[in-house]
Amino acid sequence: MSGSDVLQESDGVSDLKRGARRTLGTEKVSISRALRQSVAAEARPAPINRKDWLRQRKEQLRAARAAAKQRRDQLRAEILSAARDIAREERSAARLETERQKAEARTASTYAREDARAAAKFERGQPTRAAPERKTLTQEKRKLVSYTDLLRMRKG
Repeated sequence: MSGSDVLQESDGVSDLKRGARRTLGTEKVSISRALRQSVAAEARPAPINRKDWLRQRKEQLRAARAAAKQRRDQLRAEILSAARDIAREERSAARLETERQKAEARTASTYAREDARAAAKFERGQPTRAAPERKTLTQEKRKLVSYTDLLRMRKG
């Protein structure tokens, strides 16, 4: 076998492949035509060229982008509104908490004042303590006494 025989043989194979592809393509076209024909003429879309199709597609995409942007903006607005609501609620909760703490402080100081008053009243009501009596010698024995006399007094 020479080189040209191999070349001719390979051309034969590629011709077969081309033929098979061609028959597949024609079958697809005939199938698609048959499908198109099976639909009533008024229900079929009008034929459209590529330029018009691209223009329509661009318009569809532009509309889809605009709708998506509108949805994003709406969601952003809802999120900001919710954040404002939360901040407002937190501020009112903080205000209520400070008011509660002030009220507790007032109540505590009132109770402390009342307790101090009650303690003072109680103290005033108690009998005064008598001053402790000093252990002194009786009136007649206030003079100086000798140590021996003192010892004698203590034993007696």
